[in-house]
Amino acid sequence: MDDEAATHALLVFGLSLLVGPAVGALVGRFKTFFWGAGIGALLIGCAGLYGAVTVGWQRYQSIAGTASTQGSLVEFVEERSKDSKGYVTTTRAPLVEYTAADGQKRRVKGLGGSLSDKEWGDAVEVRYSTADPAQALVADFQNMWGIVWGLGLFGGFPTMFGLFFTGMALKEGRRGRPAPVREPTPTQKKWRTRGTVLANVVFLAGFALVFLYPDDSAMKQFGAGFLTIGAGALLHFVVQSFPPAMDFEARAIFAIVGLGFMAFGYGAWMMG
Repeated sequence: MDDEAATHALLVFGLSLLVGPAVGALVGRFKTFFWGAGIGALLIGCAGLYGAVTVGWQRYQSIAGTASTQGSLVEFVEERSKDSKGYVTTTRAPLVEYTAADGQKRRVKGLGGSLSDKEWGDAVEVRYSTADPAQALVADFQNMWGIVWGLGLFGGFPTMFGLFFTGMALKEGRRGRPAPVREPTPTQKKWRTRGTVLANVVFLAGFALVFLYPDDSAMKQFGAGFLTIGAGALLHFVVQSFPPAMDFEARAIFAIVGLGFMAFGYGAWMMG
């Protein structure tokens, strides 16, 4: 389902990995490094976000015309793929049997690596097209929304870095006399110190959750830990934005790291 939209999105993103650095290098040569890095990263990021939006919309529309049924895991099928260097990678793709409204039993293969926590005979939700019951999809996060999450992730990161470098370029272009630095008042120092301590506690708790979260699923553990680490980094961003605020460049790093960990953590949690 939606194979054409996914192929188109991946093609656009793949081309951006060639066009983005080339255009960025050209802009950087005639302007500045910050402009080149910003434009190049934005081209890659926008291509990824375009793919996430188009595939997500197509997936949303196709799911609207499906019905849900409870299938069962039949077996895992080994799939081998070879990269450009000749290395062979083997993954186990789940094969799920389901029965549509017409009473006919069919099988659908999930993505390699999905349903790794399931065993033979376990119940698995399947969504099939009401117009063509042979068109079906394993209804877990990885099979339904994994590509959307992946494109959003690989689009979001370059976009954030592109905006960061573009902001640096604009700041560099209008650089004049440095603005006077205002020292924080004793009250502001007290609250900033408390906020920094709290952010550090949340940040370190995230690392602990990666190993200590009470769940057998490693993906759930990573998800809980990464989400907490991201929350700690975003809390640092908020605290350092209190007046008098830290320089934008330093605060932006906290925001990028926080959003990145949150995005990775959400995907890992949903796949757990």
